[in-house]
Amino acid sequence: MRHDLTHGVLWLGSGTRRGFLQGAAAAVGSVILPWSAQRAAAEPQDAEAKWVANHLDARLAGADGTAVAWLPRWTRLRILRSVPGGLLEVWVPRLGLVGRVQTSVVGPVVTPSAQDLAAERAAPAGPPVIDAVGLPGRIVGGANLRLWPDARPDTLLRTLAHNAAVRAVSSVEGGDGDPWYRVQWMDGAMEEAVGEGYVHNSLVRLPRLPYATASADRSAQPGRWFEADLQEPAMLTAFVDGAPIWASLSLKGRAASRTALGIHQILRQVPSEIMNSETLVPPVPRTAPGGYYLKDVLWTQYFLSDGSSIHYNYWSSNWGYAGSNGCLGLPKQEAKFAWDFAEIGTPVRVFA
Repeated sequence: MRHDLTHGVLWLGSGTRRGFLQGAAAAVGSVILPWSAQRAAAEPQDAEAKWVANHLDARLAGADGTAVAWLPRWTRLRILRSVPGGLLEVWVPRLGLVGRVQTSVVGPVVTPSAQDLAAERAAPAGPPVIDAVGLPGRIVGGANLRLWPDARPDTLLRTLAHNAAVRAVSSVEGGDGDPWYRVQWMDGAMEEAVGEGYVHNSLVRLPRLPYATASADRSAQPGRWFEADLQEPAMLTAFVDGAPIWASLSLKGRAASRTALGIHQILRQVPSEIMNSETLVPPVPRTAPGGYYLKDVLWTQYFLSDGSSIHYNYWSSNWGYAGSNGCLGLPKQEAKFAWDFAEIGTPVRVFA
């Protein structure tokens, strides 16, 4: 059975890593605190305050309808005003956010005391955490990014494509009892966090770490290198001082020309070239089975003298699976990251 994803204490529609870290109020204009919300936060026990709580798990949305956060059942909400469409604009002390909820999922509650609100703020706002992760990863086959780790229609944020970049922050217990990952959805070559949510563990590929040491001292493994894991879906990972900082699914060699296992190194770099099977040893005519003649192949980094390399692969997009003559083929953006990351002599460790 296919699992998908759910979660997201915050959803950021756009922005940079800095914007992400500043929080939803800085990234989603519809939830920046208005004057009435500032007053609500400053005077939570105001005699005129009207409070409700959601009797069902619910979305908190911005003025544009974009999901902002997930509200666990019985979250206290102070009403700021009614808005058209059967909605209430509310202040959520638990999250420090303002947004909108459906009137149908809330009911009146007594005005909370300062101690009540303090206890609610101190309570975990997310699902039970299994373990910290902190690894770059990729989506496998496509996945639903969710506000909460439960595959329900009302938790869906968006769909992430195959090989979409994510960073797994932690593993959590989902509503189905399975492990899910709390992830940051990354834009570009793992440079900027665009949003946050939950994905089922079966739809996220993370690096395996066969060369990692038990030492917490980064100086124990200085330098930078690649690790290519050929276990499907195949993944290329970049390391700096022992820490995996980037990863992407990659093509790997077919059965007749498997990518060579072992510890190699970058021997030669060519920014743009024609790949011609007639230059191999022994040569293969370009029109013969297994032959090729490919123009404008960008950012080729050879790690074996037989032509095996890391490069941009525009003629196939079956990322994570066999489809090359021994090379590690990447999408364009990822190939450029790998090119900028490495230099002559950078180790390439290949294992399965």
